[in-house]
Amino acid sequence: MSKNHDFVYTGGPVLQITEQEHPAFYLLFQKAILASLEKRELLTHSQYNRCMEEIEKQYRQKNGKKT
Repeated sequence: MSKNHDFVYTGGPVLQITEQEHPAFYLLFQKAILASLEKRELLTHSQYNRCMEEIEKQYRQKNGKKT
């Protein structure tokens, strides 16, 4: 993914965050989970890389983006 996004909670109400409306948020959330699993040594580096490739591929397919 070539464009970086920052998501900052401002304290206001959050009614619903859906994958369809906020795909970049979901992608970054999945990446954060994978990074956490690797850091805790619950995934090997190879498993981490393979999972990252797969979620990025799915993101591109769902959003019609090439990176």
